[in-house]
Amino acid sequence: MGAFYVNYTIKGADRKSIIKALSGRTAFVSPERNGYTIVFDKESDSQNQKVIAKLAAQLSTSLHRTVLTVLNHDSDIFWYQLYENGTLTDQYNSTPDYWSPKSEPAPPDGGDAQRLCTAFKCSDVAEVERILRTSRKEYPDATNRHAHLFRVLGLPSLAVGFGFAPIAQGYLPDGLSVEDLAATN
Repeated sequence: MGAFYVNYTIKGADRKSIIKALSGRTAFVSPERNGYTIVFDKESDSQNQKVIAKLAAQLSTSLHRTVLTVLNHDSDIFWYQLYENGTLTDQYNSTPDYWSPKSEPAPPDGGDAQRLCTAFKCSDVAEVERILRTSRKEYPDATNRHAHLFRVLGLPSLAVGFGFAPIAQGYLPDGLSVEDLAATN
């Protein structure tokens, strides 16, 4: 069985503002790491893309920040949306035909390497492009794709492999303790 998770990486917002923006939601908020904070939202664990998109847009709008939301479905699908100041500026699906009965998989859909690199001040556009374009056949584990992309972009590894449910059950990213997390309600 593969990994199932959703989370939100927020650039440059302070933790108190993020917690305030999550008012009324059940979530965990990581400490800031190198200018980024990760949100693990309970409702988003349903993997409903409308719920995920709505929260990402709301966080980006209310915080006036860049938000990258990531969904991993069974380690088969790596999906993201990038919001900048409330506007969806990029989205990607590593396995767009996952639910289709086709025998040959379609190539990844969407994803703008230059946009991601600009948003996160990364100079290695070619490597980001390679990560996004590599087929599922050659890059079968969506969690590894997520890890490699975040490493190249310089984003915290805390987001890789974790959503709300595993954290609520006591499984934590390396280097993070229960005391490090802020819980919202």
